[in-house]
Order: sequence, then C-alpha cells, then structure tokens
Amino acid sequence: MQMKKLCLLLLCLLILLTGCQAQPEKKQEPKTLRILAFSEKGFNQLYGNFFLATHPNYYLEVISIYENLTPGMHMTDTIEQLIAQENIDVLSIPMDSYSVLQKKGKLLSLDEMITKDRFDLANYSPAILDFLRDEQGQIHGLTATFVGDALFYNKDLFDHYRLSYPRDFMTWDEVFELAHKFPNFTDDQTPQYGFHHKKTANPFMMALTIGEGSGLSVYGNGKFTLNSPSWEKVFEEVTSCFKSRVCFDPHQTKSTQSLKLEDLQKESYPFLSGHIAMAVADSSLYRILDEKDREFAWGITTLPVSAEHPDLGNGIEMNDIFTIPSNNQENEGAWEFMKYVSGNDYARLLPQINTVDLPARVSENQEESIQAFYKLERASNTLINELRELPSEVLAKIDEISPRYMSEILSEQRTVQESLQLIEEELQLSLNSVSK
Repeated sequence: MQMKKLCLLLLCLLILLTGCQAQPEKKQEPKTLRILAFSEKGFNQLYGNFFLATHPNYYLEVISIYENLTPGMHMTDTIEQLIAQENIDVLSIPMDSYSVLQKKGKLLSLDEMITKDRFDLANYSPAILDFLRDEQGQIHGLTATFVGDALFYNKDLFDHYRLSYPRDFMTWDEVFELAHKFPNFTDDQTPQYGFHHKKTANPFMMALTIGEGSGLSVYGNGKFTLNSPSWEKVFEEVTSCFKSRVCFDPHQTKSTQSLKLEDLQKESYPFLSGHIAMAVADSSLYRILDEKDREFAWGITTLPVSAEHPDLGNGIEMNDIFTIPSNNQENEGAWEFMKYVSGNDYARLLPQINTVDLPARVSENQEESIQAFYKLERASNTLINELRELPSEVLAKIDEISPRYMSEILSEQRTVQESLQLIEEELQLSLNSVSK
C-alpha cells in the first residue's frame, strides 16, 4: 500500500514537473529585407550586423546606391528609380533626398506604427523630429545619428580682452558685432580673427547659409528673391567681416604640406590654431576638441539664430534617415528593423559603434557641453531644395557670377544692394531663357 502511494506521488510530481517545463519556442519564420543604402559595407558595419545579431531569423539584402549612380543624374533621382525597380523594403537616405521623396508622397507614414507599438520619441532631438515631420505633422522617417553645427569660442581670447563669453541663442547680429571687438593682431603681431564660418572659403555661400538659417529664401514660384532688405543685411554683415579682416579667410593662408594628423586637422578646422575667437563648425570639431586637452580653454553654444526665428537653425545634417517606400506591401519586417536602429537599445551602443556622429536621442548622462547641438527646436533645409528646382544652366550661372560680384563688393567697386539687384536680374534672365 505504501509502495502504491509512493508511486502515485512520484507520478503526480512527474506530471507537475512536465507541465512546469518551458515549452520549446516556436521557430520564427525566416525573413528577408531588401534595403537601399549608399554602400553595403558601410551600412552593415553601422547597422546591419547589429540588427542581425539580435534578429537571427532575418536576412538583409543591401542594394548599393553608390554602385547605381550615373554621371549627370542626381542621387535622389537614382534612389527614386531604384525604388520603382527593386522592390525595396527599407531606405537609408540623406536628408535632402528624404525631403524630395516625402513631398512626392513616395514615403510611408510611420505614425500608425509608432502609436501602435508606443515607440518612444520623448528623448529625440526636437529639431530632428521637426525636420522629419511633413506639413501635416506626419513622420515618414527616423534616424539614429546626425551631424550638428554650433558656435565654438576660445575662452582664453575672451578672457584676455575682458569680453563676456557667447551665450546660447545669440543672434547673427550679436555674433558679428562681438567678432569685431577682437584686434586683427595679437600683442606679438600674430594675426588673429574674431570669427570663422565653415563656409568662409565661399563668402557667397556663407551668406546664403546664414540667410537660410534665418528663415530667408533664395528662390520660389519661379522668381529669385535675393534683392530684399533682409538679404542685403546678411550680405552686409558677411562682406563687412571680410573687408575688416575680422573673418578668417582660408585663401589668405598657405596650405599645409604636412601629413601629420594634427596639422591636417588645423587646416580643416582653423579654430584649433588658437587665434580665432569664435567659429561656426560641425560636431566633428567637438569630437576633436574633446579627445584631448588643448593649449587653450574653449566653450560651445548653440548655432546663432535670427531675432525673427530664435528657435530655427540649419545646422543639422542627416545622412542615414530610415524610411519605408509607400509602395511597400509588407512593412512589418521593415518597421521591426527601423524600431531597432532608431530605438534606445541601439542608441546605448552608439558610443562604441559610431564615434564621429551625434546620437539623435538625448541620453540621460549627456555631457553639458554637447547639449548645444540639441537646443534648437526647428531645422531648415530649404536652400538645397530651392537650388535643386533650378536647371543646371542656372546653377552654372550662379557659380559663374557670384564670385565676381562678391569680389566687387569686397573691393568696394559696388554696393551690396546694387550687386544683389544685378545678381537677381542676371539669374532671372538666365532662368527665363532656359524655361522658354
């Protein structure tokens, strides 16, 4: 009897243990995603390999944009052509291509999927989200990283001349006024400069870039709009900066023959010389400054703004915006990929994966100095989109006449107002002749 009870107890225990054992996981179906990216190798190094490590049932087939580029054909046109031909699931594209395809209705809205999965966007850079939304507020793409612009300043020079440090959200007027307070030479007659802009090699483009970030347009509805008081003010400030030698002019310095990394960095980022008070540069300079102690103390603030648009800047560049073509029939796998590379888990890996670009998500333990890249709430990318609307003959005309007129302004042969009027007239005439 005792033996029967013992056997019954063991049988019940065996049944109980069997029931408690974890059921074998259901085997996930293999899935293939066709991804359009600039290069297969670069994509896999930054994104693909990490996604596959956490999603073993997926296979990624990468179509290279670079290998399909055709001379004379814009990259965005190549992307659009490949979307139609290659049955693409996910796109990895630069921001100017994103803008064009979004306006054409070629990209799928992600809002429904974001809401359904409660995908967290709370710690995303506000300017990036603003750019990714269309006029109706719909989001069509996400990104993991970006390159940002900011205003760097040399604390030692400001201390030497007893000037207050730059602050966040300074206007361009204030920055140029401050730059003029620095003498052209140091006490030992070494040349020094109040300001450097990453586009000072081309003063015309420097002025257009500053104007774009201030909410101005160059062209629209078939008309050029350079001949206006707002543009005149921008060009006056830029050309005055060069005429007074306050702006660093790379054409006035000899190119380095050295192959040392430090010398090459100083040529690319003249602020590193220690003789420039303020510089607008991208986040690559921040990485260089941050990697080791410098011979001078430095600080960083937001990109300068206009008084009319204090939350707007144009200092954001995104080369890998992930999005889904609107003709995609099966977007579940595509969204799974996008959730991963744009999510918090991948963001935590970024400092080890990508040491150059900035994360699109603001981390909780973010260094105070890097916050300048995240404070502006809106991003403008109008200039490149406006120029893209122009025929190649008109773009060639801009390249032809802009150096001549800028030279005449700088040598005081013409006024800014007169030059802008003539530039606009010549460009409009060129456009009208091509459009006939």
